[in-house]
Amino acid sequence: MHKNVLLGLVAAALLTGCNAARVVAPLDAGEWRVGGALGGPQINTGRLPLISVYTAHGATEKRTDYVGLQVVSAAFQTLHLDAGSLRRIGAGGGMGSWKPEVNAFGGGTLLVGLRDGATRVYPNAGFHTVWTLPLGFKPYAGTDLWVDPTYRLAEFNQGTLLHPNLHGGLRWIGKHVEAGIEAKWLNPTRTFMVPQQTVPAFLGTGARGLYFTLAYRIP
Repeated sequence: MHKNVLLGLVAAALLTGCNAARVVAPLDAGEWRVGGALGGPQINTGRLPLISVYTAHGATEKRTDYVGLQVVSAAFQTLHLDAGSLRRIGAGGGMGSWKPEVNAFGGGTLLVGLRDGATRVYPNAGFHTVWTLPLGFKPYAGTDLWVDPTYRLAEFNQGTLLHPNLHGGLRWIGKHVEAGIEAKWLNPTRTFMVPQQTVPAFLGTGARGLYFTLAYRIP
């Protein structure tokens, strides 16, 4: 069983962007946010139980930096970190407007095998379009692109340099707490082959993921 879970973890970590968005819009300047996410891509008839924690900081009114840690990977002696920065590049139309705020982000994921020291880095970049609704709700949609510099090392000729993802979700931001749900269409340009695993496709290709997020706001 552990072997099967590990195969799923490797597939999710190396072939897809397996995190929910850490932040979708800049935090208030000086604000900290500490949170976690639960969810992942569907493997066989269930979902891979990826658990991560993160912290984010509002560096300015337009820029937020963040860093996260995948908890489940540590059980398989792998250090799995992600870090990046998000910046507002287009102001929205305000409360209830159809014109969304546009935020770009970029960063990368680091994986280090604690047994053999094998290290891989995966740069990524993308954007969120975010609408602001009453009562603290923020629906959003966007895309991101992951780069795998070591794709030639993948087994079964399944490696590829670029890994696009599409995502959409809803965040509720209260005075002290943020909660959200996010769906992802992972790698819609390809299909997956994972030994002894079935990865259900979405619209005939890629994979599908579902994530839940919860964070505490520190002014």
